[in-house]
Amino acid sequence: MNKAIDTLVLLLIGALIGINIFFSYVIAPLLFSHFDHRHAGEIMNIIFPYYFASGWIIGIVLYTLIGIKSIKDKQIIKKYRGFIIGVLILVITHMALHKTVLPIGKNLSAQYYSAVDKGEKKKASELKSKFKTVHGISSTINLFNLILEIYLFQYYFLRVRR
Repeated sequence: MNKAIDTLVLLLIGALIGINIFFSYVIAPLLFSHFDHRHAGEIMNIIFPYYFASGWIIGIVLYTLIGIKSIKDKQIIKKYRGFIIGVLILVITHMALHKTVLPIGKNLSAQYYSAVDKGEKKKASELKSKFKTVHGISSTINLFNLILEIYLFQYYFLRVRR
């Protein structure tokens, strides 16, 4: 049972890493290089909520799996302390992206294109600047999540091998 749980934990973390790399470094650049920014952004606004939600949902599943392992081995919490803290941070950051940063970005983007359509150049410029700031925050958190996911994978993998 423990071996199956360990395999599943590593598989889920590996999936998170793959999803992060695929959406952030393959799909997003591909869309923005083949479509105009408005349409590419609309497509990303459809895809990214699922991507961000997958991070915190998988994080909760990881907690559940560690909880199942702790039924037989009460010392597991000490053994995986760094992992548990890392998963907590991962859940919080993915929730922040999903429930806070993404809606702010969507709202700013909608306001920007509305201002552009109305010919309000000054307002559009201000909104674009705000959007760039939110996008920068989102990208930084997303890169942090990727680094954290790689850390969690190696942390868990090294402890499972012992």
